[in-house]
Amino acid sequence: MILGIVGAGQAACTLILELIRGNFRGQVLIFNGEAIPPYQRPPLSKDWLQNPSRDRLNLLPKIIEQDSRITWISRTVTSIDPGRGTIRTRDTAHTVDHIILATGTRAKKLEIPGLSAQQNVSLRTLNDAENLRLNLAQASTINIVGAGFLAFELAASLSKFGITVRILAKGPRALPQVGLDTAEYLSSRSDALIMTETRLIKFDRKAQSLLSNQGPISCDLVITAIGSEPNIELAEASGLATTSGIPVDVNMQTNHPRVSAIGEVAEYHHTLIGKKLRIESIAQANETACILATHLLEQQSVRHKIPWFWSNQGSEKLQIAGFSERSDDSFLLMDKPHQRVVLRHKDGRVTAVEAINAAREYMAARRLFESNEKSISLNTVQQAGSIFSLLQSSSS
Repeated sequence: MILGIVGAGQAACTLILELIRGNFRGQVLIFNGEAIPPYQRPPLSKDWLQNPSRDRLNLLPKIIEQDSRITWISRTVTSIDPGRGTIRTRDTAHTVDHIILATGTRAKKLEIPGLSAQQNVSLRTLNDAENLRLNLAQASTINIVGAGFLAFELAASLSKFGITVRILAKGPRALPQVGLDTAEYLSSRSDALIMTETRLIKFDRKAQSLLSNQGPISCDLVITAIGSEPNIELAEASGLATTSGIPVDVNMQTNHPRVSAIGEVAEYHHTLIGKKLRIESIAQANETACILATHLLEQQSVRHKIPWFWSNQGSEKLQIAGFSERSDDSFLLMDKPHQRVVLRHKDGRVTAVEAINAAREYMAARRLFESNEKSISLNTVQQAGSIFSLLQSSSS
């Protein structure tokens, strides 16, 4: 069997590792449009800015990269033909038995009138991070448009360069994807100046300021961090995508038998959550890759794990187990000087646990979620007073 993997990010590399470990007997063509070895993206907004070493970012060991079953093709894929099993680049065409779309996501763009492309950057790729680092020497004031995890991670990293950083939130508060208690804690620990309900109008080049509904904001550089969108164009052209992602079944296969999708573009029914989702996280990329690997190797299928996320913001480490909607309620379970645990809940059931500098509670939450066939009662956790205590009592 010849596999063609479009993309070389976390999901693609996890799939490669699992196939090699499973003694895959076919050949794998990997289309890597960036033309550099696969690398980790999460460190780019964190410690990499202070210690920019490419070797620290490597996703695959050299022995795996150089495996005889793998062929690296440093080209951007322009189209796929599922019926013929063809993958085309601008100047080449390759025929495979199965196409795997691991195309990931890209940063959303924000056009600000008057602001040049050099002053309005995003952070998604290694090239983005290298360009940002080069611009830091000329910047004393940086405004981050967007107030999610990426914004706070960048603010923590950039403050170490002695740069004044502002986080500009469109809504009434920062970090809207977590509970209010979690957001307030992390906002209070951030070195950034946080402005909420901010609407940008244009950039005044003469004054070197962003004009907004809250007046002029001094600015040398803008980093856009307003989220991402899935790279679904290849699948869309073949009728395999919706506006929100690429739908797949329990084995990560699309509605065409010769095409699968994994990673952040895959939209699938998560058994532990009970709904169809497209999740952007390292854990989800790894899980979907492992599910597909077991299917291709004709092994026993992998059981879904509870989604988990993390965000390192300087000395503050946020870890989340579970999956909550922004509208879910919050309950503050633990509030200590340097620790906080927040329960997200809906209809009396816990949907997620947000733990700040509380690794024991976080790991207990993951185990508790995955060991319970039914969701966890909010009242039960409140009575126990601790996720860890509840886990111990349920195990005994």
